[in-house]
Amino acid sequence: MKRLLKNFLPHLAYFYHHLRYRMSVLLITSIFVGLLDGLGLTMFLPLLELIADPNAQASSEKLGNLAFLLDGLRTLGLNLNLNVVLLTMLVFFIFKGIATFFERYMRVVYQQFFIAKIRLDNIQALSNYSYNAFVHADAGAIQNTMSGEVERVMQAFRTYSTMLQQLVMILTYAALAFLASPEFAVLIVIGGVFSNFLFSALYRKTKILSSELVKRNHTFQGYIIQAVAFFKYLKATAAMQGYSEFLRLKVLDIEATNRKMGVLNSIMMGLREPLMIGIVVSVILIQVNVLGGGLSTIILSLLFFYRGLTSLTALQTSYNQFLGYSGSLDNMSSFFNELVAHANTPGRQPFTAFEHSLELKNIGFSYQKNRPILQAINLTIEKNESVAFVGESGSGKTTLLNIITGLIRPESGVYLIDGLPVNDLDIQSLQKHIGYITQDPVIFDDTFFNNVTFWAEHNKTNLGRFEDALRKAHVLAFVHGLEHQENTRLGNNGISLSGGQKQRISIARELYKQVDFLFMDEATSALDSETEKAIQENIDELKGQYTMLIIAHRLSTIKNVDRVVVMKEGQIENIGSYEELLEKSHVFKRMVELQEL
Repeated sequence: MKRLLKNFLPHLAYFYHHLRYRMSVLLITSIFVGLLDGLGLTMFLPLLELIADPNAQASSEKLGNLAFLLDGLRTLGLNLNLNVVLLTMLVFFIFKGIATFFERYMRVVYQQFFIAKIRLDNIQALSNYSYNAFVHADAGAIQNTMSGEVERVMQAFRTYSTMLQQLVMILTYAALAFLASPEFAVLIVIGGVFSNFLFSALYRKTKILSSELVKRNHTFQGYIIQAVAFFKYLKATAAMQGYSEFLRLKVLDIEATNRKMGVLNSIMMGLREPLMIGIVVSVILIQVNVLGGGLSTIILSLLFFYRGLTSLTALQTSYNQFLGYSGSLDNMSSFFNELVAHANTPGRQPFTAFEHSLELKNIGFSYQKNRPILQAINLTIEKNESVAFVGESGSGKTTLLNIITGLIRPESGVYLIDGLPVNDLDIQSLQKHIGYITQDPVIFDDTFFNNVTFWAEHNKTNLGRFEDALRKAHVLAFVHGLEHQENTRLGNNGISLSGGQKQRISIARELYKQVDFLFMDEATSALDSETEKAIQENIDELKGQYTMLIIAHRLSTIKNVDRVVVMKEGQIENIGSYEELLEKSHVFKRMVELQEL
């Protein structure tokens, strides 16, 4: 059953996967609404009969196979007079109102459940997404899918659920019309199929435009992200106007695609009702003049058809709107599948604390075949040892650090921590013990407290830990000097802070976490010499308290580390203290000399 749904009704399968029994609830309530409405409409025919002669008794012969309604009332001992018919009709429509309320209420509830589930599933899948896959991913597509596309998928579900409801209503009315007059009903169905065939080309074009719209939105979101990230450069070089013009053209492309979809929808809306009325007129003429049908059954069938026509119009409108969102639905499904397909597969062994050493044995890695980044890396790092990695750009320093942090897995060799293979460890439990400080500090647009504590509860214990981390990072006095102290908001990427202040906040955040490792990737290379010296003194004070791995560009900052690892073309060229390497490593000595020029 699942395979059939996935192959022939992929969108229904997608919604059912997320909603399960809730889809059945919506369909069943829609059936009740249509059935109660149809039964209420059936009472119009005896009502018209009784209005013509109030003293008469309603007859069931003209109702065709729906005669059971009046026959049932007679069985209950009721006289089929005007009062009984009116009250029966009222009862049907009261229950229809109750069913309609329940159906609409459940649809709203399920819509909110659906969108929350989509968002939560995507957040969880993104949190498990491997770093290696993320490096090759389209940032604009991720941004657009996680934000704008979610709303479009919500609209897709709203229109699809409306479409299903109207389909159920049509089938219900068709069944009732068939019971009243089979020939009339069959002719109407044939006409409806013919009209749908005429619209099929417009449906296909709408679906194509929907897919194009998704791609254009992805591209636009990617350029918006870059506009924010590079705003300072664009503004300082007067390039913002040119970039804005480039973005304007992208907006116009999106607008043009939306306009085309709107034109197609308008064409269908304009054609639909005249076409359907034309079909009705043709069928009535055939029924009366060719098939010799009775006018009373045609009137009853026409009542059902009128309701069915309303539902069919709503169905076709919803279907066209759904096609406009279907590209987003397909994109959301493929996006989620991509995240899941490249999810991390952590081991089961929890990491509790770093006790002895980490070992890299014959490690190799490459992003592309036949282009190795690391080759035959053998290295042991003891607890609380400070080790610096130096080398030219492309020598493999950052890739090696990414392997040590568990961001990527080596393609060959073994990586051990305290004798346990890292592949057997729950990688997230390991990474919780890692402090990571980059060249570009990570500053959230939030308060000092939330930036350092990562949104921990603002209580006495956490505040004490917060101030202790600030003290170790030499930024406590600065925070206390602010008007709102720890509640001061830092702005977009800490725009009001200096480079040194940002870096100290980054250090404080990692110290607050109470980590075992401190990894620094070019942590001071973007700072001026005086600020760099101050930050370096902070780092030197932490030496011996943590296992510190440092990627350094400025070699003067690593004179005090325990060991320096010199890398060249993806291999370890030499290892030793700063002074030892000046004596035995020609590569290192040359690097130092070049920086002293």
